[in-house]
Parts: sequence; C-alpha cells; structure tokens
Amino acid sequence: MDLIYTPYSHFWSNDLLWETNLSNCINMNKRNHNVIFHTHTVSGIVISVALYIIFFCGVFALFKDEISIWEKGIPVQKENIEKLDYDSLITDLKEKNYELYGRDISIMLPEVGQQIIISMTASKDSLAPETAKNFEYLYLDASTFETSDYIQNYHIGEFIYRLHFFSQIPNIGIYLSGLIALFFLFAIITGVIIHWKKIIPNFYLFRSKSKLKNIWADAHTVLGMIGLPFQFVYAVTSCFICLTILLLIPANFLYDNDQEKLMEDLRPFSRTYPLAQKSDIVYTINTLIKKASTEWDNFTPSIISLKNYGTTNMKLQVDGSLNAQEKFIGNGRVVYDVATNQIVSIKNPYKDDYLEGVELTLRRMHYGNYGGVFLKIIYSILAFITCFVIITGVLIWLESRNKKKVPAKQQLYNLRVGHIYMAICLTLFPVIAFSFVLAKILPLDLAAQKYSIYHATFFGLWLILFAFFRLKRDNYFTNKYTLLIGSVFGFLVPIANGIFSENWIWNTYLNKEYEILLIDLFWIFLSAIALFIALKSKRKHPKDLYKKIKEIRAKELAEERSNRSIKKNYNHIPMRTKIIILWIFIALGFIIHHIYGLFGVYYNDSLMMEGATGETPIIHHVYRILFEGFALLFGILTVEVSKKWFKWTSFVWAILLGVFNIYHFLEALLHEISNISEILILALMIVASIFLVINLNKWKNLDSE
Repeated sequence: MDLIYTPYSHFWSNDLLWETNLSNCINMNKRNHNVIFHTHTVSGIVISVALYIIFFCGVFALFKDEISIWEKGIPVQKENIEKLDYDSLITDLKEKNYELYGRDISIMLPEVGQQIIISMTASKDSLAPETAKNFEYLYLDASTFETSDYIQNYHIGEFIYRLHFFSQIPNIGIYLSGLIALFFLFAIITGVIIHWKKIIPNFYLFRSKSKLKNIWADAHTVLGMIGLPFQFVYAVTSCFICLTILLLIPANFLYDNDQEKLMEDLRPFSRTYPLAQKSDIVYTINTLIKKASTEWDNFTPSIISLKNYGTTNMKLQVDGSLNAQEKFIGNGRVVYDVATNQIVSIKNPYKDDYLEGVELTLRRMHYGNYGGVFLKIIYSILAFITCFVIITGVLIWLESRNKKKVPAKQQLYNLRVGHIYMAICLTLFPVIAFSFVLAKILPLDLAAQKYSIYHATFFGLWLILFAFFRLKRDNYFTNKYTLLIGSVFGFLVPIANGIFSENWIWNTYLNKEYEILLIDLFWIFLSAIALFIALKSKRKHPKDLYKKIKEIRAKELAEERSNRSIKKNYNHIPMRTKIIILWIFIALGFIIHHIYGLFGVYYNDSLMMEGATGETPIIHHVYRILFEGFALLFGILTVEVSKKWFKWTSFVWAILLGVFNIYHFLEALLHEISNISEILILALMIVASIFLVINLNKWKNLDSE
C-alpha cells in the first residue's frame, strides 16, 4: 500500500492503518460496498445532466434581482421603497381602473431594486364586474408608479431562474426538479458511505501525474468533500420547496381535510376573512404601516396585505422579519382592523413558531438571502464546484469503462452517452453568456416581446451547439471550445452594457450602482477563469478515439458475419420491406381516419363548418400532403434509396409522425370518446409508428455498427 504524505501523516501512516482504525465504525463487506458503489454511480449518472443544469442556472438565480437591475440599466433608489406612500399607491391602482372592492391585495416589497410586486385575488363579491373576478399579478415601479405585467417585466434573470427548476416544462417541471433533488440526496449519502474510510486522507491526495481516471477520481472526491455541506443543504431544501405537495398529503389527514386551516397554520400571511358590507369610507393605511414598522427594533416589513378591501371589516396585515444578523429566524406579523385601528393579532418576531420557523429556515438557506451579496458569491462558488463534481463523475464513469476488455460495442455506447452528456452540459455556459449580450442589445421598447425572444434564442442556440459538439464526438474539443466561446461572450457582456446603456464599469463604480457593477465584474472574473482553463487544458486521449473504436467494432462485425452460418427463415420479412409496408399502412390509416370521421353523416350529424364556402382551404391540402403524401413518398423512396441521409430523414420524420399520432389519439380520447372506430384506427397507427421507428433505427445503424 502506498504511503500518503500529508500534514497529518503522524496520525495516519498509510491507507491500511486508516482503514483498520475505522473498521469498527463501518463494517461493510465487499458485496455491500459494490451494491452501494453501483447505486451511487447509477443514481448520479441518471440525474447528472438535469442536476448540472439546476446548479449552473442556480448560480444566476441567486442574482436574479441584480440581473434585472443590470438589464434595465436603472440605478436603485432605495429611499423610494423606504418612503413609499401606500395610500397614493392604492389611489393610483384605482385610477388605472382596477376594481379593488372585495379583493385581498398583497404588496410585496423587493429585497433588491425598486420593483414592487402586487397581487390581487379575485373579488369575493358575487356581484362584482367581470374584470374584478380575475386574479391580477403586476409590477409597480416605486419611483414612477408605472405598472407592467409579468411578460412586460420579463428579463434574462427571470428566464434562467425559471430554468433552474424546469418551469419551462408545463405543470410537472418543478416536481421533476424535486425528484432530481431527492436522487441527488441519495447520491450524496451513498457517496459519503463509499468514501468514509478514506475521507480524510483522500482529501489531501491529488495524483496530478497519474492515470486520467485517478485524476478525475481525486478531483471528484476532494471537491465533493469541500461542497458536501452545501450540496446536502441544497438537496434537502430543494426537496422541501419542490415537493411540498408530498408533505401536504399526510398533513391534510391531521387537519381532517380542512385545507383552509392547514394553509393558515403553514402560511399565516395567506389567511382570509369572510366578506362584510361595503364601506364608503376611504381609510388611510400609511400611519398603521409606519406603526407596525416601529413595533420592534430592526423590523423590516416585506409584505403588506389588505384583506377584504373596501369593506367594514377590512384588515391590514404587515409581515416582515428582523435583521438576519440579529436573529436568523425572526419573522413577525401585525394585523390591524382598519376601521378601528386596533390590533387584531400579533406575532412577536423574537418568539419562535415551529411551523413558520422550519419553512423560513429552509427557504433562507436555499436562497442565501440572509447574508448579503458576499454569501451569494460564496454560494455561487460552491455551485460551480458542484457542477465540476458532476462533470468529473461522468468522466470517471467513462474512464472506468474505457478498457480493452470492454467490448467495442459497449465502448461505443459509453462514448456516445458521454458525448451527449458533455455536449448538453458544457454548451450551457456559452448560451447563457450570449443571452446576456442579447439582453443588452435588445431595445427596452421590446419588453413585451422579450419573453418569446429569450425562449426561442436560448433553446435554439443551445440545440445548435449541442448538435455540433455531439457530432464532433470529442470531449476534449467540446470542453475547450465551449469555454473559449463562453469566455468571449462573457467578456462582451460588460462591453455591451457600456455601449448600449453607457453603464461602463468605472461609471457604475463612481455612481455607486453596485448591483449593475456586480454583474459586470461577475462575468469578467468568470470569463477570465474559463479562458485560463481552456488555454491550460491538454489532450489526454487520442484525437480520434471514437473513430478508432468504431473501426474495431466494424472488424468485429465483419468477423461475426463471416463466421456465422446464415439459416434460411421462410417466415422472415426483409427490413426494407417491413418499412415500406409500415409507411403504406400509416398513409392508409390517415385515409381511413378521415373516412371514419365522416361516419356520423349516416346518422344525420352536421358537417358544415362555420365560414365554409364550398372551397377546400389550401392549408387542408398541405395537411393531407404532410401526413398521407409524405408517408407514401417515404414508402416509395425506400424501394430504391438507401443513403445515410435518407435513413436519418426517414427516422426523424417517423418520430415526428409518431408524436403527432399519440397527440391525436389523446385528443380523441378527451373530445371524441364516443367515436370508437376513429379511436381504434388511431391506436393502430400508434402501434405502426412504434414499429416503424424501431425498424428505421435498426436500418440506419446497420452500416454504422
């Protein structure tokens, strides 16, 4: 066993002694170790790409408010928040034709910046106009009282923040990120168990001149241990935030299905009151808010809520917290009856409440908003370290399977998976950097269009870069040039800010616009580090590793074919014949589907569409060509064409057609459940699409094996 020389070598002379001393702490036979090791590997590999996206985007999500200020280029005037006239704010909402009677109005004050968030529930008055029965969510500038909706206030920081928990995936995105956090927690625990016996000596071990697998393993272990507390905290808090629904299910039984009472205990700021009679008196709330702000020393309001506005039982609720340096869990609340100016209820921030304290603790630890900008910087460094741990985990997995005894077919599969993983993860850096440059180039009057522009540009560019580096099939090339491209765009971020907003670094420093300065400096440091790593990186693998293994696999296949006796199978259908039959079946399926759609004519169903003129719209001809015509076209061309591009085109089109058939089938189940014959043919078309995709995949891989 090799000796390990460390500053603590007088405690541990070698690996064997260290393992012997801790054998009484953890007794694990080889089988159990292998089970946990493979469980750690599999759970890590499965979630690695999604987890990388979560942590990389999480870095920028920490500075979401600062990014918003940077993009708009408007300096923060904190005195406007501190001296906000709430009476004038309510009057301004009325003048903008917002019907406030019977609503619960929440005014959420920002931690950074001057954009106030205002949410208004639907009016509880059954006779309220239709405009008052809609939930309203808008932003209000504390300086100008200008209002904007969510889309108009959209910025690149909000986009990346939403990507952080996969909000772009409708309905299930946040739950998906929660499940990934749960698997991440599992991977952390199994990783600690695996490395426990060598956790301290391996922390000081880094074999920079050893095999590539050892280099990645040492980096993975050392950096994993540095970020372990941070990663554990983030895994636990993410599970809580994203999978709260799983916590509410058992809690619902404890409250006998009284969800209103449950939510009042979990989130007292959301408490509601029954609607009383309308009041014509216009009450002032500035005095009460000021009184609540001075109820305790170092108490800062964060949410001002007006319950049942314009009624005789209107309540003013002021939620806030103490300075985090004075008390970490110091949330307080005062509720006034506006008509009498009397306190209805009060929650002292110096007295802890278990339910509120747990939620506040978990949220503060997740968002890092209790230690100022320096804590956010530390969080971001640890998040980048975690990204590196994820990447090294994938590289370890690849290196451990890059052995001569591993069949060439399996090596090719492993390399393909590695190329896909690395291409998805590493291209995220240049895409985000470019998006920041784009955010400064786009004029401010395009605010309403930014939502669509960001989505299309971000995901479009990400897809293009992914496809390019995936087809390049070289992880060294992917790593080096994503860092180079990202660093170039990163250096352009402060330059674009200076050109288009005149917020040059020296100007923002002199004007004490530190939120804007922070983002520019962040990109300069990040780009400098990325450039340094890219220039210092050296190739460890042969340049054409994938190509060489592919050649070995081709020789293996040739030998297998030459040594294999071909038995005649009278029931065998040639692959191209099957593909042609399936294409024709799908085309006929579309035709039969149209015929079955007309089946109701026999039973006196009306087919006249609104606005029909007797002429078939050109778009309907296009639909028929795309579905029936293209299916027949691919069937005919398969008879004679077998080029690689044609195989790939057929394969992609078959996938798109299959997705459409599934969608069409689900739509029929939802809206035409009585049309049994139409649903049957759609189900058969789905089966045909599955067989077609499988056979096309085999066909296109015949020559590449």
